[in-house]
Amino acid sequence: MRFLRQTGAVVGAFGIGLGGYVAYRSHHDEGFRRAIRLYSEVGPVVAHYRLLQAKHKWEKYFPESLKTTEEEKNDAWLSLDKRYSPHVVELLKDMKGMYTKYGQIGASMTNQLSREWTDKLRELEDAVPPQPAQVVLKTIQEETGKDPMETFSYFEEQPLGSASIGQVHKAKLVGSDEFVAVKVQYPTSL
Repeated sequence: MRFLRQTGAVVGAFGIGLGGYVAYRSHHDEGFRRAIRLYSEVGPVVAHYRLLQAKHKWEKYFPESLKTTEEEKNDAWLSLDKRYSPHVVELLKDMKGMYTKYGQIGASMTNQLSREWTDKLRELEDAVPPQPAQVVLKTIQEETGKDPMETFSYFEEQPLGSASIGQVHKAKLVGSDEFVAVKVQYPTSL
C-alpha cells in the first residue's frame, strides 16, 4: 500500500510538473504553441488512419462475414482522404512558414500519398494568403532598426507575390527613381 501511495505521489508530481512546463512554454514560446496546435489537430487524423490500417491488417482473423473486399477497403481509405485533406491543408495554410513548406513537399509525393491528398496539398503551392502590410512594415522596421518610410519613398502595400515563408513588395528607395523588389520573410516562418 505504501508503494502505491509513493508511486501515486511521484506520478502526481510529474504530472503537475509537466503541466506547468507545457503551460509555461505555451505562454512564452510561439514555436512550441504552434507545434502543440499542429499535433492536437493532426494527431487524431493520424490515429484514424492507423486504426483503419490495423483493422485491415488484422482482418484476416475476423469471421468471414466481417471481412471487407478490396473495393470496400479502397473506399474506406478514400473516405478518410476526402474527410481530412481539406482540414489539414487549411491548417497548414493558416500556420504558414515551415508547415506550409512541408505541405508543398507533400504535394510532390505522388508515389506515397493518394491523389486526393496531393491534389489538395497543391493548393499550398500558389494559394498562400499574404500577411497584412502592417505586419510586413513592422518586420522591416524590426530588421533594419529604421522606419520603412526612411528607406522607401514608395512602398506598395499589395504584394507582388506571397509564398510559404515570405512575400515580395514593389518599392522605391529614397533618392532613387528605380523600383526595387523587397522580399520580406514572415516572422513565423521558422
